Amino acid sequence: MVNGTLLPYYTLTGPAPAPVTTAGTVYTNCVVPGTYSISYDDGPSAYTHELLDLLDKEQIKVTFFVNGNNDGCIYDPTVRSVIKRAYESGHQIASHTWSHPQLTTLTVDQITLQMKRVEQALLDILGIVPRYMRPPYGDGTFGNGNANDVKVQSTLKSLGYVIATWDIATTDADIDDNNPVHKLTDDALAKVERGVVTSAVSAAPAGANHMQLMHDTYQRTVRQLSPWSITYIKGLNYKIVPVAACLGDTDPRNWYQTLTTPSANLPTTCTK
Repeated sequence: MVNGTLLPYYTLTGPAPAPVTTAGTVYTNCVVPGTYSISYDDGPSAYTHELLDLLDKEQIKVTFFVNGNNDGCIYDPTVRSVIKRAYESGHQIASHTWSHPQLTTLTVDQITLQMKRVEQALLDILGIVPRYMRPPYGDGTFGNGNANDVKVQSTLKSLGYVIATWDIATTDADIDDNNPVHKLTDDALAKVERGVVTSAVSAAPAGANHMQLMHDTYQRTVRQLSPWSITYIKGLNYKIVPVAACLGDTDPRNWYQTLTTPSANLPTTCTK
């Protein structure tokens, strides 16, 4: 944050408006008319730079729900360079916990540690603490009054987090190419994933606004599903925006709890 401006992509002056979304609330669909969000979990990965090239070409912004130590260590110079590029390109950076556990299996203290560790890493690397998070597997958001879900949601509320899930999951993470049942070509698998998206859109009421989940940890997702999704969504006359923007938080300063200067001295490894 320099002279009231969120750098380097957005030029904003004056005080930020009050956030539209509420900490501790679970959001599953976009609410701004005509919007559709694309988001990516579990990264960054070896394919994220390639994905960012595509997003630059298409001139769209998405949300990255990042882990601290899952696909790779967030402090690894290669990994943090991807996060830095995504942030500096104007994409929303959100939390997906430190190591991708099922939050309902953890204590309040363990959930808090999961969130605080990735907070510290993002403070070090980017100078931000996100306002938005997505629980791994959506765990902690499905039960109606379930005690473990209440534990997860109340803990995240106390930490200031808006909880964003999805209404369209492309199933890219559910297809294990090493499983004999799924020994199909990438083209065949991509067709299955495309069908999941089109079926969900077709089943929804006309004009419904969607939040689509993908994973930038899969080459097929980056090279096949993402380009197809962008073309398909644009063909439906939706505007593709980050999750926060499709929920009404269009000022990027409301995407983060903290905006400050990154650390000058960064570690290069994660400790378990």
